[in-house]
Amino acid sequence: MGRFAIIPAAPVLLDDIDRSESDRIGRLRATIHGVLRAQDSWALPVESLPPVAGLGGWGIDRGLDTRNGRLLAGTDWVQTVESLTDTERDLAEAADSAIIVALLHAHAAGVTVGPVGSSANLLVPIDLSGASAADAPLAPVDGAADFDSEVVSALTATPGDFAMDTDALLNLCARAESMHANLSVLAAGVRLLVDQGARMGGVELDFDERIHEVRSLCGTGSWT
Repeated sequence: MGRFAIIPAAPVLLDDIDRSESDRIGRLRATIHGVLRAQDSWALPVESLPPVAGLGGWGIDRGLDTRNGRLLAGTDWVQTVESLTDTERDLAEAADSAIIVALLHAHAAGVTVGPVGSSANLLVPIDLSGASAADAPLAPVDGAADFDSEVVSALTATPGDFAMDTDALLNLCARAESMHANLSVLAAGVRLLVDQGARMGGVELDFDERIHEVRSLCGTGSWT
């Protein structure tokens, strides 16, 4: 038995990303960190962590060296990336962006995160559709807002009853790319638990809010 946490995978909620961020963003980030601090450790549904987890893909020279737990910026970060072996670089470049954001949130919250099997508590970063509203980051996609609602309903049904419809949730995950959502880590986490014969209870949400017109969730549930 363990816990699982759903957190947003949007980098805008990380520390020191948007210098003009509102107080609301700071409060939501504090909520994420509070959820993470509720457990001593978390596992991501991946076989191994990338050697580094950085924001270079978003044009920011900052990241975490997961091998020693150091947060690096500027020249230190650039030099660390340049020193990677070809194998390490391939592992870093293959990391899902949601995994990178989760690792950075966990570091900021001061909690331990490892690969699958390192903790009974599962950390699951997700991005709902970036195309669900007229002012969303991407051109609107028909049905995207309804898709988001279906995902939220599937996640929050039957809280505490260990009766989540994981088949329905995995079917939604399979549609995510067409809706400009990123649910790959959620799919991996659900498959991991299902393969173990586990049952999942619905998520109790700490927030469900739009951030730059993207629906964003944070909450926790249990599995047994």
